[in-house]
Amino acid sequence: MFLAFQRESVFMNLRSITVGSNLRKEGNEATIRKAAGVVAAVRRRLTERYPKVRTTRLCTQPLIEIDDLNPEGVGRLVKEVDRICRSEGVDWFCTPIGECYDNTHLKFVKTLPTIMRSSDIAFSNVIATHGGRINFEVILECARQVLKISRLRSDGFDNFRFCVSANVKPNGAFFPYSWHRGEDGFSIGLEAIDLIIGSVRAGGGLIEIRDRIREALSTELEKIDSIAREVESESGVKYYGLDLSLAPYPTESQSIGRAVECLGAEIFGVNGTLFLTSYLTNILKCLERDLPIRTVGFTGVMYPVLEDRYLAHSNDEGFLSVDSLLLYSSVCGCGPDMIPLPGDISEREVASIMLDMSALALILDKPLVARLVPIPRRRKGQRTKFNYHFFHNTKVMAARNRSLRRKMLRATSSFEFL
Repeated sequence: MFLAFQRESVFMNLRSITVGSNLRKEGNEATIRKAAGVVAAVRRRLTERYPKVRTTRLCTQPLIEIDDLNPEGVGRLVKEVDRICRSEGVDWFCTPIGECYDNTHLKFVKTLPTIMRSSDIAFSNVIATHGGRINFEVILECARQVLKISRLRSDGFDNFRFCVSANVKPNGAFFPYSWHRGEDGFSIGLEAIDLIIGSVRAGGGLIEIRDRIREALSTELEKIDSIAREVESESGVKYYGLDLSLAPYPTESQSIGRAVECLGAEIFGVNGTLFLTSYLTNILKCLERDLPIRTVGFTGVMYPVLEDRYLAHSNDEGFLSVDSLLLYSSVCGCGPDMIPLPGDISEREVASIMLDMSALALILDKPLVARLVPIPRRRKGQRTKFNYHFFHNTKVMAARNRSLRRKMLRATSSFEFL
């Protein structure tokens, strides 16, 4: 049974090939064409063994770091990148705002709706921490922009393409969390949940399953890393690494919720889910430590509610909440991600969730994000109505309609734990 599983593992999907590149405020045709060429070269080599590459992506340096770019020019730049990416066959691109620690950066945060309107393949993010400090003003502005972005479309879709993050390092593979720094280079995101499920279904106790997962993943990770290093050597383009994270897709074989249930949870979200999350995260961290491979990003378990059919079902059955997802953030890879919320949720409540995420990231010294999706004219318990291949519809989660007081939020511009 295990040998059959190993043969199937050759066809593991790859979620993304992401190329990071440094742009100017205009005139980026040659730069993006070169980046697209890198994507194509990496894809050609990888698809010899891994036929399915789900997306190709371009990530830029933070907008606040592009020479002479002002907020008024952001829309023009995004439209230019959109045009060239489409012509070169790059699926998505990310123009991150960056680490915002100065009030002048708030003007760029306010361009987020412009970014979303200027391209439907553009992503962005704001890093709300800098030097161990949480910027309250940035978080409040991001909360305001989340609500504005939610109203760009009747279904609230566009917050799929934006997140607030804390402690996230550069050159990762996954959107919208990525931001580029340094020389041009590429990273790779994986779809390895089918390997986890296959290992679990082969039977045995947790220790036996763990050994089987480690063996199955080790083989594939070392092979992908080897191919990427060969491309680096041949092309001279830097290979930043693999993100080992378990990122779901709304199919049976790529459901992280299903993997947790196969391990022993009656339904995702019951007590014990935190333990099983820790179990999987520990395996990934040990692989990162022990294997001779390069890694970037989160190396954790991702729980985007709207992108996993088992998570969506658990939410429908009342086993998930904002609080439980924040709890899992203490041991998982990503944070409260793709959470459908009522359209009338307050700016302060959105900001309060972002602050909770940021506190966990700093106290635990780990990267986390908050990707919150208020749905216009939808209340708690009503279903989302998305029609998109990355989504699985579910019920809108509850908002508490209570949060940190406005006076407290506005009395402090930034905060650092002792």
